[in-house]
Amino acid sequence: MSVTLDLKTLLIALVLIALIILIIYAILAVRKLLVTLDHTNKVLEDVEVVSAIASARSQDVDGIITNVSSTVADLSDAVKGNQGTMSAVASIVKSAASIKGMMSDNK
Repeated sequence: MSVTLDLKTLLIALVLIALIILIIYAILAVRKLLVTLDHTNKVLEDVEVVSAIASARSQDVDGIITNVSSTVADLSDAVKGNQGTMSAVASIVKSAASIKGMMSDNK
């Protein structure tokens, strides 16, 4: 019994085998890609939470800086004699209350 193969049939068989191997590798790569995408989505959700917290804290700090700045300006005016002492004390109390409020929010 004798089997003869021509070169064209052998080449087609080798190409088909290579194509099947390529498809298997592509399927494995897509599976790994899906796992990576799941992890990436979890990381992005965490980043969203952290950025929301940072935004809220920066707004708190901005309010405190505004109060402290106005207090310093009021004290400067009081030293120059342009404002009453009671107004300066009220500004100091207001800025201290802002700082206390931020400290209690952190806890």
